[in-house]
Amino acid sequence: MSAEKEGDTLCFFINGKKVTVSHADPETTLLSFLREELRLTGTKSACGGGGCGACTVMVSRYRPATKTITHYSANACLLPLCQLHG
Repeated sequence: MSAEKEGDTLCFFINGKKVTVSHADPETTLLSFLREELRLTGTKSACGGGGCGACTVMVSRYRPATKTITHYSANACLLPLCQLHG
């Protein structure tokens, strides 16, 4: 058996709780992860193309260089889960 590599695990926070995902499928969107894996169904799925805004979520990213947190909105139906690492 090979040891799990550091790059095989995603780590991020959802609603203040740490989430760790091993071997995430690169095609998984944040929307499908929220609804199917975490059963958080408040984020809606409507058009599937980011045009209607039903799946809009707030993403926060810590910037170590400036020691600040940047907040931005994102369409969860288009955002790959793997992009949230960090």
